[in-house]
Amino acid sequence: MKYEIYNILKKIYKKTVGIVAKPINYQRIKNSSNSLISLRNIHSGQRCFIIGNGPSLNANDLDKLKDEICFGCNGIYNIYSKTEWRPTYYCSQDIVYIMSNRKKIIAQTIKNKFLAIDDKILYPPLGSALYIRFIREEYDVLPKFSSDIVEGIYDGSTVSYMCMQIAAYMGFKEIILLGFDHNYSAMVDENGNIIHQPDVKDHFSSTDKISNLPRLHNSTLAYQAAKKYADKHGIRIYNATRGGKLEVFERISFDELF
Repeated sequence: MKYEIYNILKKIYKKTVGIVAKPINYQRIKNSSNSLISLRNIHSGQRCFIIGNGPSLNANDLDKLKDEICFGCNGIYNIYSKTEWRPTYYCSQDIVYIMSNRKKIIAQTIKNKFLAIDDKILYPPLGSALYIRFIREEYDVLPKFSSDIVEGIYDGSTVSYMCMQIAAYMGFKEIILLGFDHNYSAMVDENGNIIHQPDVKDHFSSTDKISNLPRLHNSTLAYQAAKKYADKHGIRIYNATRGGKLEVFERISFDELF
């Protein structure tokens, strides 16, 4: 009986939060629209780096990127104490992560922060962040790739897919990935089974915790969708990660870039 009451109350809570969240989030997205419009093709023809948080990432490599345009995400701030480098843009989309690390996200002295927000979830205020509509769609084939972030960005089971959509919108013609190990100590396979690899490290920082079990099959499909979009629009995406298991994109040597 208590369990049934709990479920009823849970449904009422979700519905109530959704009613409250929708107009608030709509206004946040609307307020961000003009700023997002101004970013279209702002980096036309340039190159950028998207920095993953895999265990292969190291501060020495980031020191070489101080003069490059870079996207950082989620717990990238855990490496700031080891390098003068800072990302040009910061992205996050996971509500559990955002809620748990709100103060750290706000504390970053980065002008451009992007948060992808779901219509039905009530997000805490996050300073001067730009809000982008987060379009969640179940997919068992390649997910959609947004050509206009003002309308929204699509879920790809990884925040790096968000970064790629923003980078393409900004006009970058060369996107280089670093720190994309694409391998975790625990993850969900395409059949819904949980795979454990106790000897595998998840992130460069031991303080960074996974809020949701990674679905590598889904994120691989997203990377394939990004490559398909990039190939069609004259964008080259390279993987400069030291090792790792991401083989969707052409591999290049990070050291030979400079």
